[in-house]
Amino acid sequence: MATRIASVVVLLPLIIAAVWWPPTTALLAGLAIALSIGELFAIFRHGGYAPRTVEGITIGLAICAATFFQPLTTIDLMLVVIFGSIIGALIVEIARHERQTSLLSWALTFAGAYYVGGLLSSYLLLRQLDMPLQNGWLAFAGIPPGAAWVFFTLAITWLQDTGAFFVGRKLGRTQMAPILSPKKSWEGFFGGMTAAIATALFCVPLLGLPITLWQAAILGVVAGIFGPLGDLAESLIKRQVGVKDSGFIIPGHGGILDRIDSILFTGPVVYYFIVLFTR
Repeated sequence: MATRIASVVVLLPLIIAAVWWPPTTALLAGLAIALSIGELFAIFRHGGYAPRTVEGITIGLAICAATFFQPLTTIDLMLVVIFGSIIGALIVEIARHERQTSLLSWALTFAGAYYVGGLLSSYLLLRQLDMPLQNGWLAFAGIPPGAAWVFFTLAITWLQDTGAFFVGRKLGRTQMAPILSPKKSWEGFFGGMTAAIATALFCVPLLGLPITLWQAAILGVVAGIFGPLGDLAESLIKRQVGVKDSGFIIPGHGGILDRIDSILFTGPVVYYFIVLFTR
């Protein structure tokens, strides 16, 4: 636990600083995408599969770049990436002449790149939200509107996970997903849900978010549902190949993918709810 807390103390200020400016947000997302795809493909290889790491990371970074530069052009850059990645990845398989594994390798490369790169790039969409903030408690800090939405989404997701962890450890009796994640309990799930809703409500006056408390509560429920689903999705992948952690780069937390599995699901869902609430 001390190691986990120490890692958070070191990483949290770096994340806050990076999210403050759009270019550094994109760089942070790109780094997380590259490392996470590397971890994911290492998991695949542990199961005897052969994903193409270089191609997968390239596709993931292309998705990130397309999302970042989209506001600067009228061309649909995401379609360019989709078409280009489909064609390019298949051309690579043709050139390799590996007929027995090429189809599965192509599918895993493509799916893995979009699972990580596509979902994590939603935080660049959140960072691009520019509706003015209200006069919140932290108004003196001059937090950019897009950064406030990223902080909000990360907070409700990670505090949901924290609430679920502590409540589950203290009161957990009923297993939620005994095969995928035996330590997860329904008591922990509802503890995490409570933490997510409370965090969402608190963030409205703290950050000056232009939504009602009812809307904030809905976003808290969204995080309370999709955060654990994101965690279970990664557990499903790891269980298939018999891997416990995606890596060891973050002391006390495992790999990058272990740390972002929940936010991969909450990011895009929360983004579209915010767009719906604020349009």
